[in-house]
Amino acid sequence: MPTYAVLGATGATGANVLKLLIKNPSNIINVYVRSKPKLLAQAPDIASNQQVKIFTGNLTDTSLIASCLRDTDAVFSTVASNDNMPGTHIAQDTAHSVVVALMEIRMTEPSVKIPTIVWLSSASLNPHFYGQEPAFLHWLLATSFSYVYTDLAHAEKYLKMHQKWLKVVLIQPGGLVEDKQHGHAISLEKVGNFLSYADLAAGMIEVAEKGGYDWQGVAVVPTTNDTAIEWRVPGRMLKGMTFHFAPWMYSLTKALHLQ
Repeated sequence: MPTYAVLGATGATGANVLKLLIKNPSNIINVYVRSKPKLLAQAPDIASNQQVKIFTGNLTDTSLIASCLRDTDAVFSTVASNDNMPGTHIAQDTAHSVVVALMEIRMTEPSVKIPTIVWLSSASLNPHFYGQEPAFLHWLLATSFSYVYTDLAHAEKYLKMHQKWLKVVLIQPGGLVEDKQHGHAISLEKVGNFLSYADLAAGMIEVAEKGGYDWQGVAVVPTTNDTAIEWRVPGRMLKGMTFHFAPWMYSLTKALHLQ
């Protein structure tokens, strides 16, 4: 029976990955979250679902993370943030903890098969993908989410330091929106238009099941043109750009409860 781990199952991507994995009764799913009540509030049915085992802890508990990852075929790392917070390091924390956890497993079980990490990244980190869009648009995105992308870039650089023994697939979608599944395809060549989190999740699962994408930048692209447009994106970009040029504004808006 295929066994998977989902890190960050209360976020938009992770929640959709979990939802789709549960649909296959042959899947066993280990879920790692910081808040079990939040997870059960979002998906109350999994409390009694024998397919799912819940691990509750923070990103520094590498021993517990090792227990979550042990004997799995693939790890869906969906811990992410759309908030352009100055100095954010959630991706780096996740990468370090996953590597340390897998090292712990290797030390106790030298012959164990290491699971493939299906890592949520961004097309904005792949020159082949962002080179297809207007330079000004890429600059807008790179500036509006500068701290998020810097964090991701450092995390992926760290992961690549362990390339000799670690298997990672970099999932690099374009713009993401809250919408239902419309249909997806896997691409190594293009990104496409807005993609729903549900289609992204389906693509990540397909990549894990097929295999063969180790250390490649993989895009999940929509196969239809009826995905909803995320009208909140311009506002989010404006806010992110403000924090890029005036980092002190982040703390101020948070103190004033404007976030």
